[in-house]
Amino acid sequence: GTTVLCKIYFFICRVLTLPEAVPKIQFAAYKARIDAPGMVDDFQKQYEALQIPYPADTVSGKIAEIEKQAAAETEVFIKESEARIVKLKEELVRWEKMIPYEQMTMEEFAEQFPDDAINLEKPTLWPHTPEDQPGYVPKEGAEA
Repeated sequence: GTTVLCKIYFFICRVLTLPEAVPKIQFAAYKARIDAPGMVDDFQKQYEALQIPYPADTVSGKIAEIEKQAAAETEVFIKESEARIVKLKEELVRWEKMIPYEQMTMEEFAEQFPDDAINLEKPTLWPHTPEDQPGYVPKEGAEA
């Protein structure tokens, strides 16, 4: 989770503080001080032959693919959201034109909310929710 991400972040920050190349060593100064013949030359050859391979990039392609997919999903979401905004603005106009609930009569409520109003032809039992009515059958895929 978050702890792993923090450790990775601090590791990357620490690596980025290191120099890109290995530091230069003044082998001439060591040759002047060390008497053993060929010892400094041997160390110099080994040091200059040292190659630290940079790891191959195996994830940039995957990341680019995920970014493209996320961009496409975002575009779809934006278009769907714009369509929802249009519908919600239309509904807002309806709500703004409606008289306040406190001032409505039962008939006005039935006109504005036919699905929620009391229907005398189809009476319901208390608490008037669909699942509490006789003969209720849950919709397929809904939680029972």
